[in-house]
Amino acid sequence: MQGKATIRDVARRAGVSIATVSRYLNRSGPVDEATGLRIARAVEETRYAPSMAASSLKTQRAHMVLLVVPDVCNPFYSAMAREVQRLAGARGYAMALFNTGERAQEEEEAVRLARQMYAGGILFASVDAQERVMRALQGSGIPVVGLNAYARAPFDVVHVGEPGGTYLAARHLIFLGHRRIAFAGGVPGSVIGRNRLEGYERALREAGLRPLQEDVLETGFGQEDGYRAGCFFAALRRPPTAICCANDLIALGAVQALRERGLRVPQDVSVTGMDDIPYAALSSPRLTTVTNDSGVFAREGVRMLFERIDGRYDGPAREASVAHVLVVRDSTAPPADE
Repeated sequence: MQGKATIRDVARRAGVSIATVSRYLNRSGPVDEATGLRIARAVEETRYAPSMAASSLKTQRAHMVLLVVPDVCNPFYSAMAREVQRLAGARGYAMALFNTGERAQEEEEAVRLARQMYAGGILFASVDAQERVMRALQGSGIPVVGLNAYARAPFDVVHVGEPGGTYLAARHLIFLGHRRIAFAGGVPGSVIGRNRLEGYERALREAGLRPLQEDVLETGFGQEDGYRAGCFFAALRRPPTAICCANDLIALGAVQALRERGLRVPQDVSVTGMDDIPYAALSSPRLTTVTNDSGVFAREGVRMLFERIDGRYDGPAREASVAHVLVVRDSTAPPADE
């Protein structure tokens, strides 16, 4: 076929009206399965690409979903983005990605962008649940699913289940015999940072242990934050025998700093992470961590979002949870004799 295919070409190839093709592509009305298959085949054969801009002007909704993440460089979120793009594409939707850098102002900007682009839905991942951001999401008029930080919200959410990941990691360290266990955490005061600190504290409390004030350090969720934490703990007159980290990037940064300062992992200091990103199994030593499957977040989030978009569910806000599993590798061992 010469030139760019039009909707008229698709209709002619499928043997149906232009209106039927439009209903099928925009999901604006019923089309029986056999007719839908003929139209889908005609779209593929003609290589027809509908104009998202034109569609959004007509319906006030584009065939596009916006994924908002706090740190696209974190493999947890990049894997989530890859899965969302695949799942949305299978439904005829494109995915746009917005990186907030963990800033509430940027999260509000993401909501404004979603409205400007007539997004069909928003998948909103965050390390915190700022009230002003939640109000913006609720008032956007766009279907929303909150990921990660959102446990209770006026929209659908996917969050972690109980017990928390750092609780499992800290219990593992206690089981190995550690009694001086430090915590390297994320953004102070954030929902995710607070939840992971509470999991660590709960495990220690149940074992009759209490961390020293100097053993709890909250700096951020990046690898460079973990490196700073590792430097801090290594410089203590009596370093801890184990460090429970709020995510794998923190743990990997801490391991690097400890090794540079002559402390062996795990012979001198055991280290645990959280999320089980691909680098956790490739690091040296291989990182003991807790699963936090971003693929499950993506699949559950996309499922609930498209149930809203397609009109198959319009009830009250729902919750889905993601289970944690401890993965023991080489970065943990019983403490050496003191």
